Amino acid sequence: MSVLRDLDALLRGDDDAYDRLDLFLEADELIGQLQTADVPALLTLWQQRDLSWQRRFTQASSNIDGAILRALLAGLLQIKEAPHGVLELMTRLPPTADASPLCEALLDYAEHAWHANPARHRQIHMSCWSCGLSGRLLKRLGLASWKDAGL
Repeated sequence: MSVLRDLDALLRGDDDAYDRLDLFLEADELIGQLQTADVPALLTLWQQRDLSWQRRFTQASSNIDGAILRALLAGLLQIKEAPHGVLELMTRLPPTADASPLCEALLDYAEHAWHANPARHRQIHMSCWSCGLSGRLLKRLGLASWKDAGL
């Protein structure tokens, strides 16, 4: 639990110091040390912390373990209010989607986000493209290509 406590303190730190000292590298290292048992506490923090904390986490998560990432995404999808981070973390998934419940839930989320917020169409497209869900989202949207979507 000390890894999560250290990560939380780092992500809540002073903006100037975080940027000046490139603390995202340390945050990335700590994120890579998270264990599956940390996910429930991480989800609690996610709901308690501000958007800056969430952004720092998603930006510094290049070393996140695949199982942790999937568990975190599954948990974020359960949060009623649309949390920051789902689309951002989708880009960390492997580029080949499968038929798992998580991929289906991510498709549901992306489809809903597509209809709810046209300003995020490009981000939704890139998030789905990077994890292999792009073609499946196109089908759900009834589009033949991303050009048809204006992208």
